[in-house]
Amino acid sequence: MRLTKTEKRTIENELVIIINQNPNGIDTRVLIDKVMSTVSKAISNANRHHVAGMLSWVWSNYNYTFLVRTPGYSVIAKK
Repeated sequence: MRLTKTEKRTIENELVIIINQNPNGIDTRVLIDKVMSTVSKAISNANRHHVAGMLSWVWSNYNYTFLVRTPGYSVIAKK
């Protein structure tokens, strides 16, 4: 299912809040789990793929950096 622009902005805001709360970086798997637990009741049709897609958007637009980048997991942080 597709998300509305409002739902996408909600996920975006939650990603930014959680990344900024972890100045030493956060594992992207943990980040996605935290966002999903926060927004799952408000956005019932959201799934992990939606959050991962928004993570890509947030990474490029907010100028975050990957401290570790591997096929199994990555760690993202504020520059």
